[in-house]
Amino acid sequence: MQKLGCKTYQCDLASTSSIRAFADSFGNRQLDVLLNIAGVMAPPEQDGLPTVSQPTLSETFSTNTFGPLLLTQALLHCLLQSPSPRIGLMSSRVGSIADNSSGGSYAYRASKAALNSVGKSMAVDLQEKGVVVVLMHPGFVKTALDTSGKTHKLKEAVEPEEAAVKLWAVFASKSIVDTGKFWHREGQELPW
Repeated sequence: MQKLGCKTYQCDLASTSSIRAFADSFGNRQLDVLLNIAGVMAPPEQDGLPTVSQPTLSETFSTNTFGPLLLTQALLHCLLQSPSPRIGLMSSRVGSIADNSSGGSYAYRASKAALNSVGKSMAVDLQEKGVVVVLMHPGFVKTALDTSGKTHKLKEAVEPEEAAVKLWAVFASKSIVDTGKFWHREGQELPW
């Protein structure tokens, strides 16, 4: 990111005070692109029907759903200064209700389904202002998000760099007619 001349900041999306402090430090500058990529996922043994708890639900929703909404809200005035503002939301196919054939992952799945709803609402509310909202599924990526390590063993799992290149291509290719839709990193539209 820094090689591209981008400035990077740290912000804890589970903390409204961190979001506010970040927005205050960013100021009233023009913002062309806002990528909401942060995410958490509890280990499978903490996110099943017999085990999911209020703390797991709260932590997961705070980072995966509420954080992106509140960060976007805090920076909206900056985005609206851009001639071509864009918002990217990193969701997951696990958040697709139509595509749920495996069950489980209650907190993670529900938080991503809720993020999809938030993103669609943002797209509707911001379309007349020319803001493109793109919801994306990264596919299986070899990261620390999956603490079980199962993702790393999947044939279709890719390194983070490959996922990032493909997701950026999807994100950059979408226009206002595509706003509020849900896309796989390989480019196909996904069902809600």
